[in-house]
Amino acid sequence: KYTNTPDYRIGLTIVEEFITSTDDSSILDNATGSSNANATGAHRFKIDLTLTKLALDSTADSSFVELFRLEDGFLQDRPFDPSSRTTIEDTLAENATYNLALNSCIKDLNEGNILDTLNYTFSTSDVLDTLTLSGKLQDAYTLEQIENAWIMLFEENKNDSVIFKENPNYIAKTDKEGNFHFPNLNAKNYKVVALTEFDFIYNEDESIAYLDSCINAETDSFFFLFSFNPIIEIDSANSDTTGIKTDSLSSDSLLIDTLTKEEISYGKLEIISSTTTPCIFQLLQNKKVVKEFSFTNPPYILDELIAGKYQLKYISDLNKDRKWTTGSWINKAQAEKAQNYPSEITIRSNWDLELEWLIVE
Repeated sequence: KYTNTPDYRIGLTIVEEFITSTDDSSILDNATGSSNANATGAHRFKIDLTLTKLALDSTADSSFVELFRLEDGFLQDRPFDPSSRTTIEDTLAENATYNLALNSCIKDLNEGNILDTLNYTFSTSDVLDTLTLSGKLQDAYTLEQIENAWIMLFEENKNDSVIFKENPNYIAKTDKEGNFHFPNLNAKNYKVVALTEFDFIYNEDESIAYLDSCINAETDSFFFLFSFNPIIEIDSANSDTTGIKTDSLSSDSLLIDTLTKEEISYGKLEIISSTTTPCIFQLLQNKKVVKEFSFTNPPYILDELIAGKYQLKYISDLNKDRKWTTGSWINKAQAEKAQNYPSEITIRSNWDLELEWLIVE
């Protein structure tokens, strides 16, 4: 019987099945005249969709996808899970392109695979902005990549005193390698700031990074950011300062145990570099400074070195205080630049090692 006031859930019934060559002979290999003729082909995965109606109180949803429902003959809103809806309450800016990054937000219900990359782009004008910017965030001292940090772009007229009290114009997040990417930018100048905590509010003990000058996606494409904690300073404690050169004798004692200096055969390292600024060279083992030398100018000779394998670090000591100095967002001072030698070095007893190093100022 028919009625003008139906009450139904309208949707699709889904039937999934595999079709084999036994079910469908067209799957057999049709390479006539070859050895593969009529060989069994790959199975086919088949999905049948059937338009179906269910009662409003029906719970047979295992193979049913509801499209809409009718109550007293009137079309109702398509049902949804309120927890799955995201509402943007702020007013959208005029003549702006928005890119919503939904990376790692969607998971396959059957296999549990997470979709790594998903972006939705739209514009409040007739034109989509298409400029891009990319970069990498590293720790200013260790140079390790920083994951899950916020990279923010603010219009150049934004005063630094209120920069963390308002929302940024653009925002991106670093991946496991410290990389970040801004798609769909316009050609304006922007200040760049990075924060490493969960929110966009700067705390005194939080690591921060920023660029000294504005950036523009029309002329720039890739840039590096180096984050620093303004409270923490890296220093080799109990160092013995002798003239221009300093080294940590306490660190030596950890390596030589009860031996005296006279009983040890040392090696020497001379670093050949074109840099002439005041600097510090550190020798590290297991990420700890075991020997440190400071210089005001060449030659860079590191002597009385205990044989072993080391990592080598260069620090530009511009303030000549013979230690790495962190930065300050409040005073607009960047951390002193550091650079790691790309490979491990080996010091041998009674052996002089010359090392050429192109240090980027």
